[in-house]
Amino acid sequence: MNDVSNEKISALQNIILEHANQQREALASDARKEAETWLSQEMEKLERETNAVLADARSRAEDIHRRRIMSAEKEKTTEALRQQNRLLEEALKKFRDGLAHLRERPDYADILTGLALEAARSLGGETGTLRLKLAAIDSSLGDKITKAVNGKNSGIRMTFDHDPAPIIGGCWVTSEDGRRQINSDWQSRTQEMADIIAERLLPLL
Repeated sequence: MNDVSNEKISALQNIILEHANQQREALASDARKEAETWLSQEMEKLERETNAVLADARSRAEDIHRRRIMSAEKEKTTEALRQQNRLLEEALKKFRDGLAHLRERPDYADILTGLALEAARSLGGETGTLRLKLAAIDSSLGDKITKAVNGKNSGIRMTFDHDPAPIIGGCWVTSEDGRRQINSDWQSRTQEMADIIAERLLPLL
């Protein structure tokens, strides 16, 4: 009699475990989809901010272009080079400052979480625990961000490195052995945009 009861109990346990595994896989899949949707939305927001910077820079470039026409040919060439460099520097600074001001938003921790997830996926071939580094000013968010990252994607394990990165915002994500690192900080993102901004501005000068 006891053998029959034990078999029934064992069968029920197997059913419960199988159901729990199915739920876990469904939750993990939903979490990944949610993270991907959120990351896509944030990238769209950054794209809109970039376009705003470019629109302002384009207006300034047109003004510089009008003044060039009024100058002598040699002066125009010299001024053009000077203004190109200054305008590009100003556009990059404004873009970088705009990213830094993201810290004022209530969802700043979510933005950093999205960047950390994106960086972790770029290190997708890495095994072991990834390390997250933040600017000193953002260190209070480190544990919250790693907890969110680990909760959104069961395939990623991340810990917070309390030694601050020399950055103004954003994050660094490093492989466990330290050999690979993805820099998703504002300086790096601005540098990545430099060529794109230059390509759009310089033809207007």
